[in-house]
Amino acid sequence: MRTGAIVVMLTLLIAVSAGAQTVPRVAPGGGLYFDTLPVTMQGRVMVPLRAVFEWLGARVEYRAGRIVAYDAGSSVPRVTLTIGQIDAEVSGEPYRLDVPPVEVGGRTFVPLRFVAESFGVWVDAEGRSVTLQMPQFNLKAKMAVPPAENSHLAKIWIQIARWYGLGGAQPRALIRITDNTLDLGAGRATVEAVSAWADGRYTRDRFSLVLQRDGWHVTDHSSSGL
Repeated sequence: MRTGAIVVMLTLLIAVSAGAQTVPRVAPGGGLYFDTLPVTMQGRVMVPLRAVFEWLGARVEYRAGRIVAYDAGSSVPRVTLTIGQIDAEVSGEPYRLDVPPVEVGGRTFVPLRFVAESFGVWVDAEGRSVTLQMPQFNLKAKMAVPPAENSHLAKIWIQIARWYGLGGAQPRALIRITDNTLDLGAGRATVEAVSAWADGRYTRDRFSLVLQRDGWHVTDHSSSGL
């Protein structure tokens, strides 16, 4: 019985590893890509835990709602977080968050600015976008500020996520939305994104959408290589 359990476990691990898609920290379009889109909660940008920590080059331990992140090769925690709690630690010093880490749809989201700045990233938020930079490691990524929940832009982002297959067991691509515009009066919107595909391609994508009676629909898409 024990041998059978070990075989099943090994098979599961191999299947998960084979289906995973890893994006290098330095890659066309900035290296930071998501398999679940970021969200804005209480005015703060929240991003999927795995994507941002991998881009930072951090090692993460996650146990029973407690998140501990380390610099690569270090055994000393850089950041400690707890799901649903605003009390955190940075290099052993207490820190109080504006918004706690949360679980949404089985995924853990963490505050982008807090996590990034804790690892020495320059965070520049201006207008509709956020730029992240680590010049010492040649890392830079630009992303659109996620829309507020239940807004028209949030519904548009959902349509883009569906187009990429995000949120399913195996997304067709990992993406980062870099810009979006909305003309609600005309019922039109555009979305720009960068994507990392499983076959090794990186593309820059542009979508046009229109608002119809049953919601937003993609009417045009163009793509170019990076």
